Amino acid sequence: MKKALSDIIESASFKRLCLAGAAIAVIAGIFFAYVSVESNRVRTFEYKNSGMNTKQSGLVMKMVVPDDKLWKDGSHFPGKPVGAQYEFYLSNSADAKLKDWSVRIDFNEEPEMDSSWNGDFEVVGKTIFFDPDKFTESFRDGDPTYFGAVLYSEDKLNMTGYSITCRLQPDVLKMPFFYVLVFLIFIWIITFLAYLVSFAKVERIQYLRKRDALMIEQSIRTFTSFIDAKDTYTRGHSVRVAIYARELGRRAGLDGEELNTLYYETLLHDVGKISIPDSILQKPGVLTPEEYEIIKGHPTRGSEMLKAFTAIPNIRDGAHYHHERFDGKGYPDGLAGEEIPLHARIICVADSFDAMSSLRSYRAPYDNNRIIEELESNSGTQFDPDFIPYMVEMIQDGFTDRIRYEYGADGGRSLADEQK
Repeated sequence: MKKALSDIIESASFKRLCLAGAAIAVIAGIFFAYVSVESNRVRTFEYKNSGMNTKQSGLVMKMVVPDDKLWKDGSHFPGKPVGAQYEFYLSNSADAKLKDWSVRIDFNEEPEMDSSWNGDFEVVGKTIFFDPDKFTESFRDGDPTYFGAVLYSEDKLNMTGYSITCRLQPDVLKMPFFYVLVFLIFIWIITFLAYLVSFAKVERIQYLRKRDALMIEQSIRTFTSFIDAKDTYTRGHSVRVAIYARELGRRAGLDGEELNTLYYETLLHDVGKISIPDSILQKPGVLTPEEYEIIKGHPTRGSEMLKAFTAIPNIRDGAHYHHERFDGKGYPDGLAGEEIPLHARIICVADSFDAMSSLRSYRAPYDNNRIIEELESNSGTQFDPDFIPYMVEMIQDGFTDRIRYEYGADGGRSLADEQK
């Protein structure tokens, strides 16, 4: 053993690997230092005149005064009889998290403050300064954050300009160089492990080599399939569905390794969509019968792709059976009731919820009340009725809203839509 270690350390290949690892570490350090600097850089964006509705680095704000929130009442502030509820919506469409932000808003006349919400307002002359509370002080790209105030003035206020001061924390998962860096690290780890295995001399090392080789082979075969046709929506959709499915299983009484298996099974349930052409998968309109038949083939394709993945028992069930219906009218095998594997019945409910709650290129997301109506009306037909109460409970107690806020609900197509 000592001689084997000595041979490894003294070899030129080991030294080259160490140099390569050091170089990758330096590159990674520079990359994350850049991200840190960008995350902490304070920026100010000015919006004036015709440019008030133009995004700057993905940021823009609009002011809304609802018709039913405008009134006249001279009893509060003499000389300023016009009161209104002024609502402000700050949108962030940048690939970055908005942090530590504040807003300065300029008006055509000096207002008086009556009340405000979602932060602190300060009136200085014709200008209002706003600092958000802890619940809105940072948010990622997606729905706008909302704040407002009740203001009084001589006439209805007009916004003459505003500025946003903030920090924008880059999303490394949307930076191409991050994946280049991950690829370099992955290749380095594989090469280093292969090099160590080649120097193994004892049975214990041989055992570890075989185990690592099995893990590496399975990882490469699985993730190569993903790399061949990577789809941003499918990734985000699968993560959300996996979280919903795991929570559904937990509330239904599953625990331990079974919950973990359900989670991983759900992460891979749509792997078969990799083989579907983008022109069909991302088509904004209604699918033709021929296109629908192609997209219906993704459960069997996914099951076939996962055939070699044996480290997790029954990992193929989620991919193969998640479009079976409880009444037997699903596909690909037309199973009914408890003939459908338990995990696939759970995934069907979670997958359909995410489809209904996500933005599509051809429709807006359903609100929670409509989703609950859809789930309950299809209980016992499309869905296993045992799991619908848990899904409704997750919607009503805010669990699904928190997951959608944290992980987003990007646009895309799900077969749960086509199945309805």
